[in-house]
Amino acid sequence: MTLSDLASIGAFVSGIAVVFSFLFLAMQLRQSNRNQKSLMQQGRSQRTVDLLMRMTDPRLNDVLLRAFRADPMMSEADHFAFYSFAAGLFWNYEDSFLQFKAGTLDTKSWSSDVSTLKQLLSNPAYRAAWRAARGGIGEAFRDFMDLLVREVKGAPPRSIAAVMGQYLSEEMKNAGLSAPSAQSI
Repeated sequence: MTLSDLASIGAFVSGIAVVFSFLFLAMQLRQSNRNQKSLMQQGRSQRTVDLLMRMTDPRLNDVLLRAFRADPMMSEADHFAFYSFAAGLFWNYEDSFLQFKAGTLDTKSWSSDVSTLKQLLSNPAYRAAWRAARGGIGEAFRDFMDLLVREVKGAPPRSIAAVMGQYLSEEMKNAGLSAPSAQSI
């Protein structure tokens, strides 16, 4: 075997190594993209859970329920607390909107957010908060939200207590159980 033959074999092996390197790099890029989307989804979920958990704060909980009932006795501080909470929700969803547009949030997650936004915007209190907050929101998301506001009709807010009471009663019945009496609780 001549030196020229060895050089040809070396070049061939080197070419195969380059092909495998490119395949490995492509696999790493694909995995990196999956990891990035997973982190974005995890951040989205964490923000949403944080907002939901804040609703359990007694002060905010009281303000939210009063805002939903359009309580005329709400103070300026109450209105500001509700506005601040609602604006935080809108900025949370603006972030998801921007992630979706950038391709880092998948369609299923964004569809879930749109469903939630539609439900929120059926509530007159959130519609009012949107009107107050929309000037501080980016143009693309503002246009999207304005379209949703036109599409979704305002409706009286549902009583979560009544809805949960009804569902619990139905689940107890489906399980063949009777609802506990006030004395047995």
